[in-house]
Amino acid sequence: MRYLAILLETLRSARTGLVLAAALLLSPAAAQQVKIVIGTSPIADVMPAFVAKEKGFFAKRGLDVSITLIPLNPTIPAALHAKSIQIGAPNAAVFIQAVDSGLDLQIVSGSTTTPNMGAGIAYLTREDVPFDGARSLEGKKIIIPGLSSSVDVLFRKWLADKGADEKKISFVEIPSAQSSDALKGKTVDGAVAVEPFLTRIQQAGTGKIAARFMDGLADEKLGISFIATRDWVSQNPEAAKNFAAAIAEAMDWANANQQEARNLMQPYLNLPQAVLDAIPFPHMRNKATPESVAWWIDVMKSQGRVRSALKPAEMIMR
Repeated sequence: MRYLAILLETLRSARTGLVLAAALLLSPAAAQQVKIVIGTSPIADVMPAFVAKEKGFFAKRGLDVSITLIPLNPTIPAALHAKSIQIGAPNAAVFIQAVDSGLDLQIVSGSTTTPNMGAGIAYLTREDVPFDGARSLEGKKIIIPGLSSSVDVLFRKWLADKGADEKKISFVEIPSAQSSDALKGKTVDGAVAVEPFLTRIQQAGTGKIAARFMDGLADEKLGISFIATRDWVSQNPEAAKNFAAAIAEAMDWANANQQEARNLMQPYLNLPQAVLDAIPFPHMRNKATPESVAWWIDVMKSQGRVRSALKPAEMIMR
């Protein structure tokens, strides 16, 4: 009887072990993870990705995510096409122009919108360069951190709305990280800058805000989105949906834990804590709508940047 009891206990232990092993194999964390490289500019607008990575929201959904920084936002679609990254975080104008040029890309998840008051985008001028409205920029040399980017599109829209002739302005493309040095060296008269570089330039005293040209737009516009090639989305439908779900969870967590969310950006943006604390908190929205994409298409068509008959609804993952 003693041997029978030992045998039964051994069988029960073995069965318990098998059940536990099966549960682990079936859990998302234990399943073979899908590797994803996110390509993004070093900007606060991709806070949801930083948070999802650091808080484990990607990992718990079976996604092995790494983040690589790309200095110029307009080069992100090319990196997607070359398959050196699987997810990119371009601004709306870069995304739309890439689709217009023939790249088959889709929005997997939204990230941020550009607020219509106090946006983290502005035109700065040197202290010794006078500013008297948009028309006073004619004859000046101005930095754009990415020609054909959303910042470029919106700035030129503002110039046109204010009666300035953009053809009389010299635009130079310089990464935002180098704008402060260019202003200090007086090789340019002004710069369009985005956060976190907007705050850094002001703190360094190399430039002052002359115009917040986003102020006054009818409503918030699509800012940064997470995109992928349509092929990748069709081949990895569950991974794409899990990515979007992780971003949504990261947004909820970040809004509820704003200081910690700022701190989590440090390893990626490599900024002093004082700068991180001064950056306006991103306006995050995980859903991109056809209407938000259509607004950009209309503005870009008016500037001669879009020529195809694009269909906004088809540019967003369903």
